[in-house]
Parts: sequence; structure tokens; C-alpha cells
Amino acid sequence: MQNQANISVQSPKQGMRAAMLSYFERHPVLSAVIVFLVYLPTATLFGLAAKAIFPQYQPDFIALIGMSVVVALILSVLGWWKEAGFNLPTEWRDSRLVIIPFLVVLGLPFLRGIKANDAGTLVYLVIGYALTGFMEEGLMRGVVLRVLKPIGTTRSVVISSLLFGLMHIGNLLYRNPFIVFAQMIGAFVHGIGLSAIRLRTNTIWFPVILHGLHDLALKYTNFPAIPLDVVQVTLLMIYGIYLLRGWKAPEVTAV
Repeated sequence: MQNQANISVQSPKQGMRAAMLSYFERHPVLSAVIVFLVYLPTATLFGLAAKAIFPQYQPDFIALIGMSVVVALILSVLGWWKEAGFNLPTEWRDSRLVIIPFLVVLGLPFLRGIKANDAGTLVYLVIGYALTGFMEEGLMRGVVLRVLKPIGTTRSVVISSLLFGLMHIGNLLYRNPFIVFAQMIGAFVHGIGLSAIRLRTNTIWFPVILHGLHDLALKYTNFPAIPLDVVQVTLLMIYGIYLLRGWKAPEVTAV
């Protein structure tokens, strides 16, 4: 009787999850857009609430913590931690392919040395960019890219990267519009490279780490950050196109 009670309590949740996954499979592009449209006002509300409730702190950092929790909840509700690429090293493929991206991310910025900064700032930036890497990659290269998988590699990479660029429109709450527009274009280009790495290595851990380190390194480089960023993301996009040239994704396994 107790087992039957447990089944009856769990079955509505299982049925809802099954219905969502079925909808994703039948309408991948629309589903990806819906995920984006849900994310955008949610992130905006978190940002506005952080500015209103914690004006003495960094509101974007507070909002980032909240959105990281939201992404973790989405992955848990869908049961997609592994599907999104948060898997063990035994399931990774072609890890050698990340050597060049790591050289681009960590080599180029420090060819002229490292900019000095205090330890407290370093800790804050490491935590912030680690959360950014998890939140943005978990959502875009995890959930959205997986939702789009049925439409094929090229279209899924392009559409997810386009949505990734548009995702940064929420930064208008904190930054100059011209900077945000440039950031959106850079995010689209960056997304292509990160998506390729995610697909070819069969793990999201490399994109998460590369994303966080890329943002962090730009704070400690002696080069002008914006031109360097443009060079880096362009190189990663070109490399990503090379990685996906002629590559076919494995069959989608049943969830």
C-alpha cells in the first residue's frame, strides 16, 4: 500500500515531465524560443528585485545567484543534468580538442603579463564568473542545445547561439546600450565555438570552464579588453566551425 501511495504521488510529476519532453521533441525550435522567453523576464525580474532590495550590493551579482538556482531547478525538473552534459570524464570524447581553446582563452590575454589586482577582487570575480559559466552554459549549451538537437547540428548551433546573443539584452539594466549590443554580437559568435566544443567533447564542463576563464582573463589582461575579446571569440568561432565540419551527432537516446 505504501508503494502504491508513492506511485500515485509521483505520477503527476512524471506525467508532466513526460509531456514536456514530448513537446520538446515535436516542437524543438518553438520550445527553445519558449525557454528563452521564460528566461528573459525571469532574469529581468531578478535584476530589478536585486536593485530594489540590495542597492548597497552588486545587483547583477545577486541576480546571477538567483538565476543560477533557477537553471539548477530546470535541470532537476527535466532530469537533464546528464543530458545537458554534466557528466563524468568516462563519458567525455576527444578531450584533446580543447587544447587550442584553452590556449586562446588563457594564452593570448597574458602575452604582455598579468594586471595586478587585490586578492578580494579576485575571489569575487572567480565566484561571479564561475556562476556565469554554469548559468549561461547550463541553460544555452545544456538545455537549449539539447532541445534543438532533433533539427540537426548546424541549425541547433546557430539558433542556440542566436538566442545566447539575445539573452544578454537583459544587461541593459546595468550597462550602456552600445556596449550591450556589441556584447550580444560577441555572445553569438562565442556561442558557436562553445556549442561545437560541447558537442564534440560530449560534455558541458569544458564550455563552463572556458566561459568562466575567458571572462576572468579579460579582467587581468594588459591588452585592451574589448579588442582582445573580439579576437578570442572570433578564433573560437572559426575553430568551432572547423570542429563541426562534416561531423554528425549521435542518435538521440530516449529519455
